[in-house]
Amino acid sequence: MAPLAGVPRTVVSLGFGVARVPVDLLAQVTGNGGNREFGPTLAFDSVEATVRGILGSVLGDPELAAQGHRQDARVQRRSAAAERDRAADARREVADDRLAQRRERDQQQREQVREQTVEQEQRLEQERRQREQQAQERERQRKEQAARDEATAHERIDEHAREARRTRVQEESEAVVAEREAAEKKAEALELAEAADEAGRRR
Repeated sequence: MAPLAGVPRTVVSLGFGVARVPVDLLAQVTGNGGNREFGPTLAFDSVEATVRGILGSVLGDPELAAQGHRQDARVQRRSAAAERDRAADARREVADDRLAQRRERDQQQREQVREQTVEQEQRLEQERRQREQQAQERERQRKEQAARDEATAHERIDEHAREARRTRVQEESEAVVAEREAAEKKAEALELAEAADEAGRRR
């Protein structure tokens, strides 16, 4: 039979043992069965430590009060550890967010660089095609001008040839006229000479 001094401790332990069942079940369901820093578990342990300390003082049970104090100290340490974990998790989340943002910015910058590179390549290709078209147009104009110059040269040559033919024909016509006039003058001279001879014989 337990001493009377231990009865309150036993009752308190049994009561909190029964009351802990839903909290332990919740921890199991949420995957925190072995997590001593689980929020509801910490809250329950803190309440239990406070009740043990108060009952120990009221009932004059130093051991029960000491249990409450020790349990409260453990809860405080676990709470501090949980707070550090939460702070670490928060820092990790912030770091992860910053890393994700930096990666997103880097990805956007890479995409922007790729877009700018594509645009520059397209612009350079367009400029190259324009230069090629301009060169082809200049070559076409040069060939057309050369053809016009050649045609003009041929026209001039043909004109010179026609002018030379006209000059030659004219010169030949003048020579024929001169020969005819010379022949006519010679014939007249012969007729005059014969008439003179005939007149001399008649005398």
